Amino acid sequence: MLQRELINIGEFQRRVWGENGTPLTAQAIRNQLKRGDLPGQQVGKLWFVNWTDYQRQTGNYLVDSVLRAG
Repeated sequence: MLQRELINIGEFQRRVWGENGTPLTAQAIRNQLKRGDLPGQQVGKLWFVNWTDYQRQTGNYLVDSVLRAG
């Protein structure tokens, strides 16, 4: 079984867009997490992206939803 890696929003922005990229705002990422568009969870008042599940995404909504459920 894969070990999940939860990363904070700042780390997610750095990994996806790089140091010189223009990332989505932290609020936009939180909204995607709340809607379930990005895999992650809230711990206390902070939101974290599940990096392991994010990397497994295919871009196909149906396939990704099945993978998240499994």
